[in-house]
Order: sequence, then C-alpha cells, then structure tokens
Amino acid sequence: MSNIQTKLKTIVFTAVSAAILSACGGGGGGGSSALSTGATPTNNTGNSAGNNGNSANNNSNANTPKAPSTTLTNSADKLAELTDEAPIDPANVTQPLHTHFISSKGAQQSNPNVQIRRDAAGKMFQTDNQDRNQNGLISSIDFNSNDEVKMDGVVLLNKTPEGSATQPTWASPSSLIAKVYSKGNTQTDVSEQKGKEKNTEFAYGKSTLDDSIVEISKKLKAEQEKLEKEENPEAGPVNNKKVTEIKAKIEELNTLHAKNLEVRAKLAEMNEKASKDLAYFRPDQDGLVFDKQFDGVYVINFDDGTQIVLHDPSAAGWTYQTFAHYTDPKGHVYQGYQSLGDETVFTTLPAKGTATYKGISTAYVVTDNNNRQLTSNVMAIVDFGLKGVRFETSNSHFHTLENGKRVSKADKNYDFKGTASWKDGNLFSGKVSTADDKLSGNLNGKFYGPNAAEIGGTYGLKNKDATEHLIGGYGAKRQ
Repeated sequence: MSNIQTKLKTIVFTAVSAAILSACGGGGGGGSSALSTGATPTNNTGNSAGNNGNSANNNSNANTPKAPSTTLTNSADKLAELTDEAPIDPANVTQPLHTHFISSKGAQQSNPNVQIRRDAAGKMFQTDNQDRNQNGLISSIDFNSNDEVKMDGVVLLNKTPEGSATQPTWASPSSLIAKVYSKGNTQTDVSEQKGKEKNTEFAYGKSTLDDSIVEISKKLKAEQEKLEKEENPEAGPVNNKKVTEIKAKIEELNTLHAKNLEVRAKLAEMNEKASKDLAYFRPDQDGLVFDKQFDGVYVINFDDGTQIVLHDPSAAGWTYQTFAHYTDPKGHVYQGYQSLGDETVFTTLPAKGTATYKGISTAYVVTDNNNRQLTSNVMAIVDFGLKGVRFETSNSHFHTLENGKRVSKADKNYDFKGTASWKDGNLFSGKVSTADDKLSGNLNGKFYGPNAAEIGGTYGLKNKDATEHLIGGYGAKRQ
C-alpha cells in the first residue's frame, strides 16, 4: 500500500494496488466585470495523467456545439454577459452511488487553493493561485475502481460490480476519520481493543491506532494467561524469575495499551467536536436538511492539529471532483480550501461551443473574532471558443446551531459574481465581487472529467481593510 503524508503525517487514500493522498502544505484584489486577458495559467499544461484513457471520449461529436438558432453574440470583452448560446452536447454522466469517491492519477497540489494566513503582526492575509501562490495541502488522490481505498483510517471499499462503491471504515499513525452527515457518523467496533467479544462495543470514527491496539490487547491477554499458568501451584514449583519477567511484560503492555487508548480518545474528541461545529448539513427543528447536496463530509484529524473536512462528492452528485476545507497550524494556515479531482486533459477541452454548469459551494466568512459558515448555489457559463467564464453564486445562507438544530438565514449581500478566463493550461482565473460591493477578490477553477464534465475551484474575497474575508470551495457539473 502506498503511504500518504500531510506535512509530517501520513494521511488519506491508500489503495491495495495504489492510492495516495499526500499533503504538503498553499488574495485579495479588486473586482471587475470585464476580465483582463492575462489570467494566470496553471503549471499543469494538459500533460497530467489524471484522465489517461479518457481522451477517446473527447471526440469531435461530443465537443461540437449544437447548431445555434440565432446569431452568436458572446464577446471576449463582455464575459459578464456570456450566455449558453451554442451548447455542446450534455455530459450525460450517471448519478454516482451514495458511496462513491473520486480518484485521480494527477497531482493535486497546484489545483485551485486559497489560504488565510497571519503576518508577523497577526493581521490576516490571503494567498491563492493568483497572489503569492502556495501549494495546497493535499497532493494526490490516486486509486482504482474496485480497490480498497484507505483514508488514513477510513477504508473506502470499492467492491460492487459497478465499481466506485465505498464503505467508510480505517489505518495510519495518529489520526482519525469519520464520515458525518445529517443522520449520524461512522463508528468502529472497538470490542477487541478492550478484550471483549466482537460487536459488543463501538466508538466514534476510525483511528490509525485501532489495529495496533487490538494486537496489544491480544498480547496482553496471552501474557496474563501465561502468568496464571506459572503461578498455579498445581502445575509444579513456581519459577519466580519467570513470573517476574511476565509481570514486567504485562506492565509494559498495559502502559502501551493505555497510552494508545488515550491518544485514540483524544483524536475522537477532536474529530467529534469539529464535526459538531458544522451546521450546514444538520437537520432543522422540523428534522429537515437544508439541501441534500450539502449532506455529507469526511472529517480527518491529526494529532499535530491538522484538520481536513472533505465534502462528500456523492452527496452533490459529482463524479470527478470535490473540495476540502482545512486548517494546518504547523503550516501556518489559519483557514484553507483546495479543489481536488481528476482534471480534464487540457488538449482535449472543447475548441468551441458553450456550456452551463450548476453546483454548490461552502465557505467561511472570517473576522478576527468570528468564523461564520456560508453556503450558496453556483452557476457558471463557459464559452470554450473565447476561453471565458461567467461565474455567480446565489441563495447564500449563513448556518448556525441552536440546541443542536440548524438555523439558516439568507443574506443576498454575500452572493457574488464575476468573470474568469484561461490561456495555455487547465486553470481559469478571474475577479469577483459581492452583491453589495463590500468584498472583492480572486476566483480560480479547473475543468474535471472527460469532456469537461465538471468544474471545481476556490475563491477568496475581502473588504478594503482586510478585516473581513470570504473564502470557499465550489464544484459544479455540466448541464
């Protein structure tokens, strides 16, 4: 199995044959409705292995726009007015199973990412693909259909005939993962860790320590049985030296067993607290979720304080991409978002035609004293011939918890829109601003899957004195 590293820690997605999710550790700007033609290109020039084998799907028929009924009016100098005037054929991607997770052979660290950091004086500032670019935390998500995929402790079992079915379970040093959604969270059978029969005791999440705790427990039981046998006078004279040695071994194993259980409990406590703070997928007082597209995350905690919240792609109906929110104290990242997925090979992007993408976004509005959870709907219109994007969010809602129940409040002021473009690589970049013009900043994104089936990315906006920041991740699929 491949290993994965988050800074010093092993982290996500190992598969039986190959599967890695390594982590290595990644602004502001004014908004404008017309986009500069110098959008920052990606370092990935279309040579990524992420879609190897899919180029056959990018045939001329799939990328040929339908015959327009009217004269084309889209213009490179008016990207804010783009319409889906020459739509290419629909992606027709099958709805993924609820257990599906994405994979890619391509590198992830240069994907769209945004981070909030603090300078030497403690003032917050942003970095992203356009401004002081830092690598994203997660560098790869590589596994094959029908592989047993491991997320640092969570195992995603792809064992159905259709492939891509996953079952959260887990293993890797000093970390714990749980899949959390409106109906609860994953648990692990910890009975054998306590010397009990299987399926008699369960605990929150799945830890990388779980297997080793079971082994220690079995060794401890074996030593205790040896001691009982040695101290049995009916078995003959007692060998005091051997008894002393066994007792010393039992003490050693007891200490190690207790220490590992303590670390696991601490990780579970951290993970459960982080999960309970997430409001946007919780039921309201009537037992209803806000939107089923938001209903599911994978929460991963490490003992160095690193935390990752991966949006469940299957909940949103995504096959090729998702995004992650993370905090990385050792990397000096206060808040971060990163787009992840199987990117479209740049040379196979449609040469012309238009498309509409719809999806969702989660975000944080961050001030010195407060972090507020925001969700919104995403709509993007892309003109492949012009290499331009019109992007906007709507239905923005803040979410809080009152007595464990979600309370959602709409705020149209945090809807935003803008434009982006690309040149020589699969990365579009541009500017966006909120409806009340109080926040503005950068938008970055990529195309994912065959025939540019999906888009995903990040954004970072701020007010003029950089005391309020809006950062988030988004994903959307072609209609």
